Amino acid sequence: MSLKSTLLAGAAVAVLAASPAVAQTAPSQAQIDALAAQIQALQGQLTSLKDSVAKESAATKKAMDAMPKVTADGGRIRVQTADKAFDAAIRARIHMDYGFFNGGKNFTTDATDGFQVRRAFLGVAGKVYTDWTYEFTANFADNRGGGAQIQAANIGYTGIPGWTIVAGVMQPKFTLDDSTSSNDIAFMERAPIGNIVVGIGGSDSRTAIGVTNKGTSHFVAAYVTGNATNTSGTIDDQVNLLGRAAYAFWQGTEGSAGIGVSGVLQTTPQATARPVTAGTATTSITFGDRPGLRVGGNRTSLTSTGAINQIDSAYAYGADLGVNFKSFWAAAEYYNFGAEYADRTASGAVQTLADPEFSGYYVSAGYILTGERRNYNIGEWTGVKPAWPVGQNGFGAWEVAARYSQVDLTDRAGGIAGTGTGKETNWTFGVNWYVNPAIRFMLNHVISKTERPNGLDVELDITAARMQFQF
Repeated sequence: MSLKSTLLAGAAVAVLAASPAVAQTAPSQAQIDALAAQIQALQGQLTSLKDSVAKESAATKKAMDAMPKVTADGGRIRVQTADKAFDAAIRARIHMDYGFFNGGKNFTTDATDGFQVRRAFLGVAGKVYTDWTYEFTANFADNRGGGAQIQAANIGYTGIPGWTIVAGVMQPKFTLDDSTSSNDIAFMERAPIGNIVVGIGGSDSRTAIGVTNKGTSHFVAAYVTGNATNTSGTIDDQVNLLGRAAYAFWQGTEGSAGIGVSGVLQTTPQATARPVTAGTATTSITFGDRPGLRVGGNRTSLTSTGAINQIDSAYAYGADLGVNFKSFWAAAEYYNFGAEYADRTASGAVQTLADPEFSGYYVSAGYILTGERRNYNIGEWTGVKPAWPVGQNGFGAWEVAARYSQVDLTDRAGGIAGTGTGKETNWTFGVNWYVNPAIRFMLNHVISKTERPNGLDVELDITAARMQFQF
């Protein structure tokens, strides 16, 4: 029996029970008509009540739908308006490292063991008025020796489908390794060759304006960049032209693969000093990077060109390859890089050295033992998301990885063959434990060897671990 029928029957019984005459004698026609009128009145009241409840329910739903939505997917707090025209998400990233140097040959630098807060990001990102994006992030880690600094502060326009125009402080999309978030890279540090070429005009905290386009199988980006925000003591900012393109030539249910190219031209080198007398300002660049890890107080590169002075420009160009098949992945990058001398040296003499040029590469591979995937995503890598996080009937995701890298920073014809130069090769072995989408623990071991021009080769082993938290 429906609610309506039940109420009507109950009303009839109540009316009959309340009438003594009805209890003693059969009801007259007048009484039946009166009862019917009362039932009709009750039915009207019930219909009115239902309409009122429906209107209040609709009004409440409309008010709820118009309220901003607050979510915490993956631990990231995000507030979004109902029309999705405005949103804001709080972002955080903490990378705490500890490492020690456990062996060496002909290594005279004091390689101090210890802790380092590699990254400590806190910021907010989102969009306003549908087509405009923004990001502001500060880095509170003192890993560069300069205290807190701006990591990102930019706005972007996304009103043209597939395109983004962005300006401010950012990390340009440049090289395969550097285009991948530091939260998602397979090793604690990117390969030295990547850091060297990115440092010419890319890297994070870089002032820039750029445009990107991404489709179902391609990605292209172009930027004009200046100095990094932590640069100090310069006269004129550098000017750099960066470009990157990537194409996914295979995208299937079991994996994907793609190739990419990246290039940078430093058209205006950074001026480091004004001339005392008439002449040109001193321009210089240094190529070098630490051997795959940054731990303790050691900030010395095993291999470095030293300052290359009086240059007109610097450059780098190369290609990359990435592929993943189910739980297996592999990547490789190769780059040439160098500088072009000015016609005159700092003293005014004619420059007789050849323009210095160098090269380097890496190859890496990994496997997720628990079955998850590290996907190639058109010019960058996505992170590993554990299917069964710890605490949710699982033990997280486990990944093993290895990388071989080489960079040669010797060029005798260009006058770069000092005792600090050489060819550096590194073997890096890593194990990653993804506890859940927000927490990861990493363990890396690096076996480094540098062949010096003077024959005094340097060898060094480094072991380090990372505690990572991000949302």
